[in-house]
Amino acid sequence: MRLKDRVAIITGAGSGIGRASAILFAKEGAKVVVADFVPQSGLETVDIIKKNGGEAISVDADISKASDAEKTVKSAVKIYGKLDILFNNAGINLERTVTETTEPEWDRVQNINLKGVFLCSKYAIPEMIRGGGGVIINTASIRGLVGQYHLAAYCASKGGVVLLTKAMALDYGSNNIRVNCICPGGIETPMHLAFLATLKDPELEVQETLKKIPLGRMGQPEDVARVALFLASDESAYLTGLAIPVDGGRIQNV
Repeated sequence: MRLKDRVAIITGAGSGIGRASAILFAKEGAKVVVADFVPQSGLETVDIIKKNGGEAISVDADISKASDAEKTVKSAVKIYGKLDILFNNAGINLERTVTETTEPEWDRVQNINLKGVFLCSKYAIPEMIRGGGGVIINTASIRGLVGQYHLAAYCASKGGVVLLTKAMALDYGSNNIRVNCICPGGIETPMHLAFLATLKDPELEVQETLKKIPLGRMGQPEDVARVALFLASDESAYLTGLAIPVDGGRIQNV
């Protein structure tokens, strides 16, 4: 078991990439703190883990709020005694140009996608230092590496996650804390499917996207979860400060 006896917090673990990662981490021996804004979704993830023989708890959390970020970390330490892994995965999308985006919309995207990473890391890092080290994984996006039409706030937030990752890797490497980020491309998550549902011709959008993906298929949450597991495990012990595209090669064909 690659994560035996380790304690992991995963934000946005009520669905999609977060749920797939929580299930996989637990299968590999981790005790998982499932943090999600939707209580029922978090509880469903915990139920799946327990039915598979794993160990997990659910914490209701809006990670854009300092109090909730701190509560999540304190819950992990109180119940499991330590914190080894933080997977900052929670995020939202917004289909807008700069001129179309309202100030509250801009703030909401930055607060969840970027500020949430900052806040959870702020409270997790001292616990990791006390424990002799740890691993932080952040979910960015290929849109944090290259731009995209009509995704101004989202691209800005995910670009921020990439550079925040690199800054934290420099700051805390001497504390034996590794920090990396995953940059997914088109992944079939509930958020992505909800976006497709807003389009006039979702099937055409999918076909046009597939033409640009060398591997010829959309990604699944499990594709990202497996990379997260690698980064969380000792197999990546000499990796830090990386932004890893998980996109079927899409970024090579911009």
